[in-house]
Amino acid sequence: MKSSNPLLVLLLRHEETLNPEGRLYGQEEVSLSETGRRRTEALVERLCRFPVRAVYGSDLSRSAYGAQRLAALTGAPLRLTPDLREIDFGAWTGRTFAELLKIPEFRLRLSDPEALAPPGGETLAELAQRALGVLTEIRREFSSGLVVIFGHGGLNRALLCRLLELPLRRFFSLEQRPGAVNLLVFYPEASPLLALFNAPSDLDLGPYLDYYGIGAHPYRRP
Repeated sequence: MKSSNPLLVLLLRHEETLNPEGRLYGQEEVSLSETGRRRTEALVERLCRFPVRAVYGSDLSRSAYGAQRLAALTGAPLRLTPDLREIDFGAWTGRTFAELLKIPEFRLRLSDPEALAPPGGETLAELAQRALGVLTEIRREFSSGLVVIFGHGGLNRALLCRLLELPLRRFFSLEQRPGAVNLLVFYPEASPLLALFNAPSDLDLGPYLDYYGIGAHPYRRP
């Protein structure tokens, strides 16, 4: 479907972090790896070619790094918010996947993630609600153009489930690799359109954005 002046939202997952043991960091800080930082910078350079109207991001540094760089280079307004943080893993925060597999409740959550929340943590419904709140704010402020969100794997999955009207028990069916790129298209007369899903961050976005009327500007970097 194609009509005039849609709102395009690039929903991104942060790149690789310094996490060799595979710990669940959730809302705790963990730095991007050298590779993750380099790939983030390369993505930002490519996005500078396009007329970005606003940049939103989690206030956790692994996502905020790209959001801050993109806003600084394009002059687009920036909003970092805890509402775009990863899910709160509660008592499971900082533990490795191997450690968590010994916990029956964790194993149950893998098969039915909607069934329970981590002890002292957040349900998927709560995660989806705060993500949707930010998206509602974006759609209220912008009816067209390109907005970029730097998010997290779990947050992106929960938001996509809600937008595509999938039950949250399908949460783990939606892959979000480090650096995943998702393109959402919003027409006033139609349901949300998922035009790109879990694409690699080095994908040439030009043809996809141009199709929806967001062309590159030759005077922009790079």
